[in-house]
Amino acid sequence: MIRPGDRVIDATAGNGHDTVFLAECVGPTGKVLAFDVQEAALVSARTRVADSAWVEFFHESHGKMNLHAGDGSVAVVMFNLGYLPGEDHELTTEAAETLSALEIAARLLKSGGALSVIGYPGHPAGAVEAAVVETWVTGLAADGWRVAKYGAVGTRRAAPFLLLAVKL
Repeated sequence: MIRPGDRVIDATAGNGHDTVFLAECVGPTGKVLAFDVQEAALVSARTRVADSAWVEFFHESHGKMNLHAGDGSVAVVMFNLGYLPGEDHELTTEAAETLSALEIAARLLKSGGALSVIGYPGHPAGAVEAAVVETWVTGLAADGWRVAKYGAVGTRRAAPFLLLAVKL
């Protein structure tokens, strides 16, 4: 799905793990756009990918991705929702802003592109956001997307899950 030379987006850079993965996939001929509203997240992510000149960081909301990429120009957009591990757990992604960013991401994706969202329903704000996002992603199937949900079952508390949607 991701090829060397592709343009990809890490919508929630966090500590940089997804950013590193994306940078390794696209290589020096590609481009990674990484977004986060928290300076601490960007500092951490930059440290992880210090040697990747093909990664560009934006200290702004994922809701502004469209200012940096055109419709149909992106191979993959990854969201890892919730809060930044090791930081203030009260500062989380929010359902309304995430839904807006998902709408933008869907437009930015090229045919065959993928949207990846990890939801965290184990904390109050995350439960609300995860439910809203799951409903939105599920609705993509009616528009010709291939949609899947992956997650643990039978856990004591609500476990994180992955939503994956491929634009056909």
